[in-house]
Amino acid sequence: MAKSSEVASALMDAFFRCVPSNKKKRVSEAEWATALQKFHTEAIAIRKRFSLGLIGRAMVTYRFQKQMLNAGFDAATVRKVVFSLVLNAFTSGA
Repeated sequence: MAKSSEVASALMDAFFRCVPSNKKKRVSEAEWATALQKFHTEAIAIRKRFSLGLIGRAMVTYRFQKQMLNAGFDAATVRKVVFSLVLNAFTSGA
C-alpha cells in the first residue's frame, strides 16, 4: 500500500472515530465543531507521524476526499471537511 493511501485510511479511521453518529437526530453545530476539532488534532498527529511533506499532504488530501465520497458522504460535506482539514491540520505551521 502506498504511503498516501495508508495515511488517507488513517484519516478516515480518525474521522469515523471523531464524528458523532446520531442516526436518529440531527447533530448540532456545537457537536460538529467539537468533533471536527478532535479530528484535526488527530490529523495533525497523523501528519507528524508519517512525516508528510507538501506533495505528500496534497496526495493524502486527494485520496481522503475520494474515500469520503466513496463512503457515501455528500459532496458539500466532503468539500467542507477537506477544506477545514487543509486549513487546520495540513498547513505547514500546524
